[in-house]
Amino acid sequence: MMSHKIVPKFFSDMMLESVNNLIEVNEEQLSKYADMLLWWNEKVNLLSRNSDKKSVEKHIVHSLFLGVVGSFAREKAFVDIGSGGGLPGIPLAICFPEKQFELLDRTARKCAAMNDMIGQLGLKNAAAHQTDAGMFHVKHASFGWTSKHAIKLSEFATLSEKYPHAKAYFLKGEDYKEELRDVSLPLKVLEFKIDDYLEDPFYDGKRVLILEQLQAGDQS
Repeated sequence: MMSHKIVPKFFSDMMLESVNNLIEVNEEQLSKYADMLLWWNEKVNLLSRNSDKKSVEKHIVHSLFLGVVGSFAREKAFVDIGSGGGLPGIPLAICFPEKQFELLDRTARKCAAMNDMIGQLGLKNAAAHQTDAGMFHVKHASFGWTSKHAIKLSEFATLSEKYPHAKAYFLKGEDYKEELRDVSLPLKVLEFKIDDYLEDPFYDGKRVLILEQLQAGDQS
């Protein structure tokens, strides 16, 4: 089995407060996005059919945890893999207007829905593209990947070989370690356990991961 390096990390009180601040400052836009996502979900099946606004808001908050970890603040652009209805890319684009977001999905109708929502929200820093991550030509000189349960780590490893300096900021379940068994590229994984801080069953097993290629000098 390939030797990966998993580093447990912890959310500080300041980081958790930052999530609350992002929600408070951008409440109007985030709420508008939630309403539009529910409207589109009735037509395109972006989320489970029984989703209500409360559950959508939880998905949005979940997405925002990516914005307060590690080196996220230093990234200028992101490519969001398997965006579906725009999670996590659109909430992040709302809260970080200075950063660029490319949202990828294989389904034309989902991309049309995302671009409609992006337009109604007036976001100038986001666009949806109907393509696979492996086929998308990234124009940004420096960027990070994001995804909400939409890519296997073995697929990310393939992307990492193509873009070795791009870190990934992923929302995953606690079973991500099973996926690591199929990854031949050695990875460094920073693991944040959301359910250590939030007792809501929605977050049970949920993790924020920051992934990058494991360098030779980082084996210890």
